[in-house]
Amino acid sequence: MYIPAMCIFFIYTLNEKNMKPTRLFFAGAIAALLIIAACQRNSQKDILPNNTQTATVTTGSTGPTGTIGNRDSDTPLTPGACNPYAYTITLESHAQVGSNWEWVWSVQNPTPGNGRNNGTVQNLSHWGMQFGTCFAWAAVVSGSYSADGITWTDFTPSYETDPSQSCLTTPVLKFDYGTEGSAKSYYKLVLNVNYDVAGAQGYYKSGTNTGCCTFDFSGVGCAHQEEDVVK
Repeated sequence: MYIPAMCIFFIYTLNEKNMKPTRLFFAGAIAALLIIAACQRNSQKDILPNNTQTATVTTGSTGPTGTIGNRDSDTPLTPGACNPYAYTITLESHAQVGSNWEWVWSVQNPTPGNGRNNGTVQNLSHWGMQFGTCFAWAAVVSGSYSADGITWTDFTPSYETDPSQSCLTTPVLKFDYGTEGSAKSYYKLVLNVNYDVAGAQGYYKSGTNTGCCTFDFSGVGCAHQEEDVVK
């Protein structure tokens, strides 16, 4: 037990003055005990660094290409609140096919449910994406979607606002196809210009509880610039 020297001095002095009168001796002893207790408390405070605090750190998981993770799954969301990590958006391929370039993304719901309990997310209704100012809409050849990435359903892409949601009110390319349970859904965009992969903004629309939200993902950037060949 550590007792500061100053406290020992006070105790010794107090007892020396009260050795002869018994009554005063007992009073001095009680006072000495109080001084010891106070000094012990002060000495313990001196051992700890100033402003010592404890913190709880929570970590999340990160998705393959961008949108799931960074949120504690045990933390409930208000129904309808924007959750940019609700779905996993993956750029599955970006490849030249003939004279065109095919982009294929997948969307997966990692925690399907009613969107209210245990961090679950409702089925996706549809999703879409924005393009930057360096993108030319005339480069779009076709669009399609698929439940298995093998059998595709074609549609005519358009670039316009989606009035069914209020998360992204600028023009977007809309993939009007959703998800079922935890199965992946696939989406293809065919372009006749080779664009680089870049960070892009997308949006999703789901049920009442999951709502709609914007997110960042691996999307279409600017036209690819061939490097000069040094001879």
